[in-house]
Amino acid sequence: MKKRILTVVLTALMLLGLTACGPKSIEEVEGTVYECKQFSALCPEDWSNIPVMELNDDAISANHLRFCKYETKEGEEVGSAINSNAYINLDHYTKDTEIYESRDIYKAETVQDIELEVKGVKWKGYTGELALSKFAVLWIDGSGEWQVKICLSDEDGDIDYDDMEIQAILASLKTK
Repeated sequence: MKKRILTVVLTALMLLGLTACGPKSIEEVEGTVYECKQFSALCPEDWSNIPVMELNDDAISANHLRFCKYETKEGEEVGSAINSNAYINLDHYTKDTEIYESRDIYKAETVQDIELEVKGVKWKGYTGELALSKFAVLWIDGSGEWQVKICLSDEDGDIDYDDMEIQAILASLKTK
């Protein structure tokens, strides 16, 4: 009898925990819209915008945004938080840009093809592990216009490539 009660209580707690986790739809995700010269994207609450600098210049990139799943405190810079938290790199190019697939840098046995549909847009790509972190690489099916790399590993636990916050970011992409 005690086992049955314990089982019921544990099941109820697990179900409660599942229903309390994060947004259930893209529309529930709130945040701030950030812009670079070519596009804008939603950075969810509890995520931070990390400006992407050009390699050969001391200027912010015109076609890249990066958001880190880390909420900075007032006066704090995100600094090395990207090394231990999930993040997403958003890159915009012309539609005819060729996709560079770097699957061979990931542990071969961890690479898996993935597909994701967000608000009627079909994304495809793959996941893989590199240096003890999990990554997802996505692009719109048939186009090199958007190339997205997501670090799924987080100090608080991994996130999924189809997480509602990730989907909200992808759905928010708007060119200028």
